[in-house]
Amino acid sequence: MAASMQIRRAVERLEARGRGIPYPAELKARLISETQTRRAAGEALEAIGNELGVPWRTLARWCPKRRGERREFLPVEVVEVQRARPTVHGPRGLRVEGLDLDGIAELIRRLG
Repeated sequence: MAASMQIRRAVERLEARGRGIPYPAELKARLISETQTRRAAGEALEAIGNELGVPWRTLARWCPKRRGERREFLPVEVVEVQRARPTVHGPRGLRVEGLDLDGIAELIRRLG
């Protein structure tokens, strides 16, 4: 992230920005390189622009997707979540596990 801070400082030192005022070629090249590296790592363009101090739309215009490049879904694994069974903690370290709610109610009824 040190490179990002250096780039941001260079952007902040520029004179007034606006439509039609070009960025210096060297700085633009550094911005494009940093953006492409971070996008390849999965970072959002908006977050990159905010950190570098450049509008994300400008970065999007400079770093268009390559022709033929396709976005692909990442593989996911669907797993069944096992619900935790209720545990009763009683006085002096008593611990009762493995009962469902009806079993806990019956235990309390019998002990009461």
